[in-house]
Amino acid sequence: MRPDSPDSSELTALPAALRSLLEAELAAGNRIAAIEHGFPAPPVGLVVIMENAVSTRPEHAEDGLHFREWPNWRGYNGYADAREFFFVLNPPHAPPPDPVMRWDAAGAALHPSATQEAAIASSAADDGDAAGLLRRFERSMVIDYEKWHDGIGYDLDALAAMDRDQRAAAEVMLLARGIGDWRDAQALAWFDTPSSRSALRAALEHADAPIRLAVARYAPELATPEIRAASLVSALGTVRAFAGLSLALAEAAEFHPPEVMQALWHGVAEREGDVAVHFAALLTYLHGQADSIFDWAQRPWFLTFNTEDKARRAEAVEGLRRRLGVSCIASNNRATDGAG
Repeated sequence: MRPDSPDSSELTALPAALRSLLEAELAAGNRIAAIEHGFPAPPVGLVVIMENAVSTRPEHAEDGLHFREWPNWRGYNGYADAREFFFVLNPPHAPPPDPVMRWDAAGAALHPSATQEAAIASSAADDGDAAGLLRRFERSMVIDYEKWHDGIGYDLDALAAMDRDQRAAAEVMLLARGIGDWRDAQALAWFDTPSSRSALRAALEHADAPIRLAVARYAPELATPEIRAASLVSALGTVRAFAGLSLALAEAAEFHPPEVMQALWHGVAEREGDVAVHFAALLTYLHGQADSIFDWAQRPWFLTFNTEDKARRAEAVEGLRRRLGVSCIASNNRATDGAG
C-alpha cells in the first residue's frame, strides 16, 4: 500500500515521534514503499517501509525513537518507538557478498581460498563431532534480540545429534543454569530424565507464573490439569507482548477449560489494549469464527480492542459477545463465557 499522505487511516496509529519523522521524510521528497503488519511489529503495530533511507532525523535526536537493525530479516533497519510496536524502516540493503564462494568476472565460481576452506572445515566439525555439537548448543543458549523477539528456542537438533556423554554434559549445564525462561523448560523437558523432571517439578511449585506456564506446556505430564489451568490463568493476567504472551496464547489455544475461558473474557475487557487485541482474536478462534489464533483478515475488528477508553472497550466486548453468540454472566466482577 502506498498512501498519498501521512493522514492515511492506518498511519494515524503511529506514535507522535514516528509520525513526525514520516511527515518530515515525505516533505523532503521521500515516499512510502509499503505498509506492512508483521515482523518486526506485533499484530497491533505497524511497519512503514520507505523508498529511500531516512535523511531528516539528526543522528542523536532525543525524540524517544531508537535505531534497530535486523541483520537476518531481509536487510532492513530503521526507527522504532520505545515499545517496538511501530517502525519506520529504510529500504533493504543488498546482502553481503558470499563469505565462502568467490566469482570471476564472467560469473563462474572460483575455488575457495585456503582460509575459506579452513573456515568451512571448522564449521563442519562444529556440526559433526560431539564436542562441536556441545559448543553449538551452548551458543544457542545466548539469547540475542532476534532470538528473543522471534521466540527462537535452544538448538534441540544439536542435542539430538550428541552422544550420551555430551548430552549428559549439556543437561548438567542446563541444570546449573536454572530455569530462567521457557527455553530452559523446553530443553529440560526434552531430556526427560529424573534430574530434569525434578527441576521442572520444583519450578511448578516455586517459580513465577510464566515459568510455571512453560513447564506445564512442555512437560504436561508433570502437571495435573488443575495446576496447568491455574498456571495458565495466572499467566493470562500478567503476560505482555514479547514477555510470555505468545506462549500463553498457544497454551490456551490447546487447553481451555472454563476457568481459562473466563480469564480470556476478563482479559479482553480489562487487560492492556495490545493484549486485549490478542485475547479477542483467540476467543474468535476458540468459538469457531476464525481459522487461526490471529486471523489477519479480521485484524481491523480486533484492533478496536486496543483502547484504554472503558466505554469503547465495553462496546467492543459486547460486540464480540454478539458475534460469537456468548451470553454475559456476572461473577465476581468478571465477565464469563457461557459457552465454556
